[in-house]
Amino acid sequence: MPDRTPPCAPRLGIARSPSTARFLERHPDAVDYVEVPFELLRHDATAVEVMRAKPVVLHCASLSLAGTVPADAGTVREIREWADRTRTPWLGEHLSFITAEREPGWGSADAYAPGEPWNIGYTVSPALNQENVDRVVGSLERAQAEFEIPLLVENPPVYFRMPGSTMSQVDFIAEVCARSGVQLLLDLAHFYITARTAGFDPFTELLRLPLERVVEVHVSGVTTEQDTFWDNHSGRAPQEELDLLAVVLARTRVDAVTLEYNWSSRLPEQVLLQEIGRVRDVLDEAHAA
Repeated sequence: MPDRTPPCAPRLGIARSPSTARFLERHPDAVDYVEVPFELLRHDATAVEVMRAKPVVLHCASLSLAGTVPADAGTVREIREWADRTRTPWLGEHLSFITAEREPGWGSADAYAPGEPWNIGYTVSPALNQENVDRVVGSLERAQAEFEIPLLVENPPVYFRMPGSTMSQVDFIAEVCARSGVQLLLDLAHFYITARTAGFDPFTELLRLPLERVVEVHVSGVTTEQDTFWDNHSGRAPQEELDLLAVVLARTRVDAVTLEYNWSSRLPEQVLLQEIGRVRDVLDEAHAA
């Protein structure tokens, strides 16, 4: 995937983890690319060395597209520099917010960053309403002007009904796409979690998404704790995710499918190989069809 021409069949990649370099040494043909988060590169530039083995797709959680406090100019400049350095074909970013205003008298959000907005530490879904559709569309217009590559927006997991929501996540995403022309990074683990939280049939709602805009798909694990479903990049994906992937591939051509198993350096290598095999089976079947 070093060029930006859509391939005939989706490429398969993995998200970068501490064990990725060793894994690629032993299994150089297992995957086609590695997805690397900007936030990791920002604090550990040596992570880019994975480019010696595979092309890189840059992922991001710092633009805070759905928030009231945009990323500062320095952060945007760093993201742009890493996009150029990695030669990423696109930039995947969450349809969420990660920064927020500080109330007067609350002090600094971080001791090392006095005066900067709060960094929540995790991307959070906005309230799903018209006001936030307008905000996201404006944020996308400003952000896309900063980059020469496409931005893909990723559906976040919804763990509870956000106060102020007046529409479903699917309707929210569809309107953002219709008004902005943005393309999608469809995270099937997030979509599965949102379906469980909101109580809808994921297969029915999936078909209401503008699937023709999906460029990249994420697959990863889901954890259940006290009847709540949580995003988990450390374990096997539920079969429902692969079934959803098959539905997507039957209706549109995507460029890339990324296995996001990158939150644990102890994931057994054999398990990762098995997960790669499971996803490749779905890709092969879809391509043959």
